[in-house]
Amino acid sequence: MEKATLPQVGLFACFSGGSNTGTLTGMAALEVVRRLGGERVGICSLPALLNQVPRQSALVKKIGKIVVIDGCHNQCARKLLAGFGIEPDVYLNLEEDLGIAKSGPFTSLEFTEQQVQAVADALVAAIGAGT
Repeated sequence: MEKATLPQVGLFACFSGGSNTGTLTGMAALEVVRRLGGERVGICSLPALLNQVPRQSALVKKIGKIVVIDGCHNQCARKLLAGFGIEPDVYLNLEEDLGIAKSGPFTSLEFTEQQVQAVADALVAAIGAGT
């Protein structure tokens, strides 16, 4: 097993997949990693952290900058991380910050490639602004 390279930025995405905005957070996060590279930005596993998987918990503590992206006003990722004492250095909410409306449950595929790119652009700008 290869040793994980610790990225400069740890990215937690809601990526619920249950709605358009939940899916869009994950798709944009993947695009950001593609653009900036895994040495700069790495997606952190929210489920692993919440389940207190030792390796994930240890790695997250070593990352210099934490970025969280949520899809809607419920702020699920941010609130779950707060329960573990993790406050993001950068926070982006699709509804509140980018005006992308959540279409509701079971709308997982109701987003466009243009939206993926726009959210990725906003994430890249937010990451760049703080580093």
